Amino acid sequence: MPFARREFLTLSAGLLSALWALAPVRADESRDITVTLPQSAAVDLREQLADARGPSPLEVLGLESLADFQPVVPVTMRDGVRLSANIILPRVAAAQKLPVILIRTPYTPASELSEPLAPPLLSRLVRSGYAVVIVNDRGTQWSEGSYQWLKGANQDGSDILDWITQQAWSNGKVGTFGCSSSGESQPPLAMINHPAHKAMVEMAGATAAGSIPGYHDQGIFYHGGVPDLAWSWWYHRFGLKDHPVLPAGVSQDTRARIAASFSPEPSFGMPDFFALANHLPSGDILSASGVPTAEWDRLIRLTPASPEWKEFDFIRDGDRTQVPGLHIDSWYDVIEAYPTVKLFQYLSGNSPNQHLVMGPTAHCRMGTETEATSVGDRTVGDGRFDYVTMIARWFDRWLKDDRSAAELPAVQYYVLNSSQWKTADSWPPPGGHPVKLYLSSGGHANSSSGDGRLRAEQTASGAAADEFVDDPMHPVPSLGGSCCSHQVSREQSGIEARQDVLVYSSDPFVQTTRIVGDVNVTLFMSSSAPDTDLMVKLLDVDGEGRAYNLSDTAVRMRYRNGYDSIALMQPGQAYSVKLTGLVTATDLLPGHRLRIEVAGTNFPNYERNLNTGGRNVDESAAHTARNRILHDGRHFSFVEFNTLPR
Repeated sequence: MPFARREFLTLSAGLLSALWALAPVRADESRDITVTLPQSAAVDLREQLADARGPSPLEVLGLESLADFQPVVPVTMRDGVRLSANIILPRVAAAQKLPVILIRTPYTPASELSEPLAPPLLSRLVRSGYAVVIVNDRGTQWSEGSYQWLKGANQDGSDILDWITQQAWSNGKVGTFGCSSSGESQPPLAMINHPAHKAMVEMAGATAAGSIPGYHDQGIFYHGGVPDLAWSWWYHRFGLKDHPVLPAGVSQDTRARIAASFSPEPSFGMPDFFALANHLPSGDILSASGVPTAEWDRLIRLTPASPEWKEFDFIRDGDRTQVPGLHIDSWYDVIEAYPTVKLFQYLSGNSPNQHLVMGPTAHCRMGTETEATSVGDRTVGDGRFDYVTMIARWFDRWLKDDRSAAELPAVQYYVLNSSQWKTADSWPPPGGHPVKLYLSSGGHANSSSGDGRLRAEQTASGAAADEFVDDPMHPVPSLGGSCCSHQVSREQSGIEARQDVLVYSSDPFVQTTRIVGDVNVTLFMSSSAPDTDLMVKLLDVDGEGRAYNLSDTAVRMRYRNGYDSIALMQPGQAYSVKLTGLVTATDLLPGHRLRIEVAGTNFPNYERNLNTGGRNVDESAAHTARNRILHDGRHFSFVEFNTLPR
């Protein structure tokens, strides 16, 4: 998905101004900008950048004497657009044809190599005789064309595979690898079953899931129909429609020299996410910040049922593949964990050789586990795991026909707070015991000081409801969660002090209780507004009363009956809604409690609902909603999950 947190080389404002002054606009459909460089300007800029370029890819991988690096090699697509490839070839390439690891990315090679697993894994693979090809998606870095997220990605992927198989150093066997944006294009590409595509290692790439059993949120653009505003953060810097490209008709040496002298990335840096998202109407977030036009400006104006989503290369019900898949993610990758397990569940039911690995870290932080693995304000145990050996042997099996590589378990997963990795034949693991905990209170579940409880018994008839005020102009702030911060689990006492947050807690557990799989929440609610959002957060409360988020989800009430039929609410009428999207594997230790929070906003992780019942995306005037959560003899609100024996 497009949200991996990375460090990027940027030009100073003066250097960028010089580059754009040298860039006449070419009037064609993609609106690329061709860079024409006088020699003196190229030399001056190269000298200014010399200290900022950092180590080369070969230096990062420790391969200076063992491999060669070929930057910005053009790869021509069927429509004439040239993508930019960066190639690492072990020096045995002159005498051998090699299996190839393909990474497709919108980011620089340097940023791909900044991921924790990349240096040890790619160094090991190159040393053992693999070539590595890093190709930039169209419209990103020095690749030509206009960026469109997962639109035409399969066609480009097929053309890249064709190109690789035609190279003198290729043996025609390709494995794909990458995390986040470098993972999301792999499952759709696998669906076309290209003969060269022998295996994939897709990490945090469930952005590719469109509409499959149990999941229908169009590539994680939504959560329960609520737009995920992390997309605005990403599009503020990447995927812009206007960007520099290398001049046509120059030699490969000249291409490499120009690419070494300039950066195609914008210089305005990463935005203040809260300030960016706070602009209304939400459809104008990026244009108001002054950045060039991006695909976001169109996507945010769609709805989950818009026919335009059919143009994207998402995985949909009915798709299947023969490409072996290793699907890797983490429980604290809050926006990707649920679609990752749903994508695995779907593919493992109709496609051979699919495997799932779920670890304890934040987004794309696999390989950073320690004896006391930190995910922010808490540690979750000894989560160490040898990803490098597992992935290297996976590629050896499928690209080198190395049958000595042991068969992987279908599922490997870490249990938070246990210091244990477990295996299973399927997901969810068999043998689970279903549990329901019912929401209960005396009508005052507001804040952690209130009387909200989760009880094993149904609430008696006539029990009071809990009311909270949802004011979109004073939203409940996000604290942790989302995808892109290493500090993904935070202590929530500040959030739980608010009166517009309902808090429901179980009794302390007497013995360790292991929750594994989906956690679903069914709520009966009424509202004074025709439409509003519900935000639900799942938490582990320790023996000292510190509450740490495990996962969160959302629903826009107009979509409670599905995305195809908008159903507004009548004031005061009770409605039932089931919230999905929560998944975990965690031990609740003796003295700990399970907790859920219910609110109307979780901002800026999720877009605010202005509670008008209108389009929301083009509105600026907000209405305050008075929302009630019901739990009486006729309306049972509850949390349900499975426990496993330890």
